[in-house]
Amino acid sequence: MTIKQLQYIIAVAENNFNISITAEKLYTSQPGISKQIRILEENLDCDIFLRNGKALTGLTDTGKQIIKQARIVLTEYNNLMLITRHPEGSNKSLTIATTATQSNYVLPNILYEFHKQNPEINVHIQDGNMDQLIEIAKSHESDCIILSGVNSKLRRELFPDMLMIPCYEWHQSLICHQDHPLAKKTDIRIEDIAENLLITYPVSKNCGSAINTVLEKNHLSAKIFATSNDPNTIKRYTNLNMGVGLIAPMAYEKNNDSKLKMISLENILPKCTTIIAIERHNILKPHVFKFIKLYAPHLTNESINKAINETGDIRPEKINLPEHSETGLT
Repeated sequence: MTIKQLQYIIAVAENNFNISITAEKLYTSQPGISKQIRILEENLDCDIFLRNGKALTGLTDTGKQIIKQARIVLTEYNNLMLITRHPEGSNKSLTIATTATQSNYVLPNILYEFHKQNPEINVHIQDGNMDQLIEIAKSHESDCIILSGVNSKLRRELFPDMLMIPCYEWHQSLICHQDHPLAKKTDIRIEDIAENLLITYPVSKNCGSAINTVLEKNHLSAKIFATSNDPNTIKRYTNLNMGVGLIAPMAYEKNNDSKLKMISLENILPKCTTIIAIERHNILKPHVFKFIKLYAPHLTNESINKAINETGDIRPEKINLPEHSETGLT
């Protein structure tokens, strides 16, 4: 068994079992990958992949366990390489992949404090939507990923071999121009939202859409005017009265968004949870742990350990998370 063989089987699994595409991405030959897979299966005396003729179609039950363990082995192997390439005292870095909402409205103050405490750490931020962040997780391109989703839609299998720490919960909010009819209503219903043009985040192919789910449940459909990953774009179009917007409450700024009214959809849409997904080998790094504590200071060491040892669906209710509003944690 070799590291390269483990790299090959993981890459094939992540590229929908297409050896040709895998070979292209790894800058190697298709026959070479096929040969190494056969050798590994012979050494392990089992089939890793399901086959239809010469084509790979999926993973066997044993193969699923092998892929899971292979990721752990590769993580530890990479850790050993990092020790020799970056000895103690050399430059360190923290790569964070997250949404535009987080990078613009949540992280600035946190990273300001983080930099004061850890001036030697270089921070790199990657912006992306939910589906892009899931791909970043699969390719292990970031030390940690911060993202949010409806509780029932967040699944650990979307982030293979990463540790999942729920941090806080919140409800999506509706924004409208102060002259819009909805700004004067005291009781917003799902029917009111359905009657208006919506400006909101794109639908995730992996996690769906909270508003679409609720609309469909009530036999209604959304009238989407525009979608954007950037809450600033949503607010700008809403400010022009081109429709009503749906945003995370932390993206609303009372001083800068004075022409917009924000209305909580707590009684209409399901609760969302913001989580930090961390590469397993990073959790013991002091600067990573410091970042987690700055990001979610309400989490105790016990609750963090409890979260990372959970299996199955992400269960934020087990940690008693606070809610996040436009003014911060409440």
